[in-house]
Amino acid sequence: MKLYVLFVGKGTWGIGWPYIGYDEEKLCKSILKRLEKTFPQIEFIGGKIVSKYDLKELWEIKQGIRGSDGLLIYIVGNYGTNPMIDSIGVEAIKIGKPTILASYMYGGDWGFIRMYERIRGKGFPVLPIASSNFNDVEKAIRIMEGLYRMRGKKILIFTFDKAEIVRSEEDNKRLLRELSMFKERLGGAVMKGFMKILSNNRVKVDVHGIDQAIQWKRDEDKYREILKKIFGLEMIRLNPEKLNEYYEKIDVEDAKRVAEKWIKEAEKIEVSHQSIVNSARLYLALKKLIKDTGCDAIGIECCPVILSGKMPVYPCMAFSKLNDEGIIATCEADMDSAVTLFFGKYVINRPGMMGNYALDIPHNRITYLHCTSPTRLHGYNNPPLKYYITTHGESHFLGVSPVIRFPSGEDVTTIKISVFHRKICIRYGKSLGLIEDEKACRDKLAVETNAVKILEKHNQEIFGWHKVSFLGDFREEFKAAAKLLGLEIVEET
Repeated sequence: MKLYVLFVGKGTWGIGWPYIGYDEEKLCKSILKRLEKTFPQIEFIGGKIVSKYDLKELWEIKQGIRGSDGLLIYIVGNYGTNPMIDSIGVEAIKIGKPTILASYMYGGDWGFIRMYERIRGKGFPVLPIASSNFNDVEKAIRIMEGLYRMRGKKILIFTFDKAEIVRSEEDNKRLLRELSMFKERLGGAVMKGFMKILSNNRVKVDVHGIDQAIQWKRDEDKYREILKKIFGLEMIRLNPEKLNEYYEKIDVEDAKRVAEKWIKEAEKIEVSHQSIVNSARLYLALKKLIKDTGCDAIGIECCPVILSGKMPVYPCMAFSKLNDEGIIATCEADMDSAVTLFFGKYVINRPGMMGNYALDIPHNRITYLHCTSPTRLHGYNNPPLKYYITTHGESHFLGVSPVIRFPSGEDVTTIKISVFHRKICIRYGKSLGLIEDEKACRDKLAVETNAVKILEKHNQEIFGWHKVSFLGDFREEFKAAAKLLGLEIVEET
């Protein structure tokens, strides 16, 4: 990463703050030295101290910024009789690089305020830092670097382009094999119900993005353009047939070893051993797919892909384990949730729980729920939460899903990014632990929060139903990252 550093001052003998004769050059050299020591992986370029508006100098500065990945403007001194100096910073910001606009306390304060006022609310990717503690500038640089590392990542998506898919005989056999894994759980009436569902060989597919999870289908070209420009991410699509192809190539013995590890970790098992082995086989297949395609994340439009027979087993357990390892995995081909999970990985270094939510307004609570929560919600390198293994929620009798023992009494930050609308919503609450209820999704994280305000703020068109929750209070980090990308922030609690 290249970070262009621009200092704005008044000159050592200029009249103004900090004072006449203040050695700005010594200060700026010490700042650069500290930054280079703290961030040896970042190349700091520029380092000019400007104290007047000069077109030739501004042209050189702009050239340097265009060749960088980000910009740090540090205002170290100011005087009110030279307002043109503000235009140096404003024109630098307008280039559009992620920018940290910082003020050296009792030196750059007034210039900082004037400069920020000129670009505030105009959509520029700017994070203002006015603090007596230089650590706050360093924290902002870390967030900027995280966003830089996120750029260039690829998301592998499996879904269909046709509005209707017709299952082949092989697809039907595959689905019947999956049903047989759970035959001991299925009574006569239940089996008849599933057979009725499978009796129709035609599977409907949402190709227009009507569902909240796949808004990107409303205008895929535009979505890809914004995804690349703002986040530096790329969407790769493959035919779901690849899922079966890779699944069949996975050695069953390798899958058994993975399954034994999962069984050993779990508190209890409520599904057959073979169904866990099958889930482990899919987990290994997805890892191989990601490696072979050079991708960093995966999303599957679960329902139509499963009903089409193109995916042999439910992906819930595999998704949980992939997210534990830092490989982003999202249900329902939800690209916005994938981007949000990337935010968690590269801004706060934690996986998040993607889920729908249910309100309990009289008790001021909300429950976030899905069947794929990771266990390492305290961080990739921290101990996992305990869990047990049961069936998928809505399918109830089928599939394999983890149920996570969520902690109580901890901060919870819930966010969702809308790529199309360039916005992020942010919520906060306190965890109340796991709710065990067989209805709906299996992983139910209860949170005490402002449920009424969430209802009033809910915007289906922009943010959909899915949200992503992280253990910890990371509101300020997510806001800072959002500002560095020029996203509009919507606080829902």
